[in-house]
Amino acid sequence: MLCVMSALDPDDARPSYRQLADRLAAAIESGDRAPGEQLPTHRELASEYGVAIETAKRALSELRAAGLIVTRQGKGSYVRHRADERPERRPADQDMAETVSDLRREIESIKERLAALEAGD
Repeated sequence: MLCVMSALDPDDARPSYRQLADRLAAAIESGDRAPGEQLPTHRELASEYGVAIETAKRALSELRAAGLIVTRQGKGSYVRHRADERPERRPADQDMAETVSDLRREIESIKERLAALEAGD
């Protein structure tokens, strides 16, 4: 159950979804929200903090993007377990660019060896 917190600060320059995401993130990082603990639904968060459901959805989306929570279709959102964490991966295009570069070097090496073999005939 979510600790009862006051409504979001209307004088805060951050958008409501960011304020909500920051509050939830702080609770996760402080340990008030344990790994594996289910978070309230969008509707419950909206009611608790006096925001629209879409605002609550966006806040959870921010937490998901930050790697703090996981969402299971039809089950809800949960604080991420350490075991759920994946090592950071480089963007796919960076991996692809390095692979292409490696292949080009190998092809050039093969061309040089082939040229040397042909010159020896």
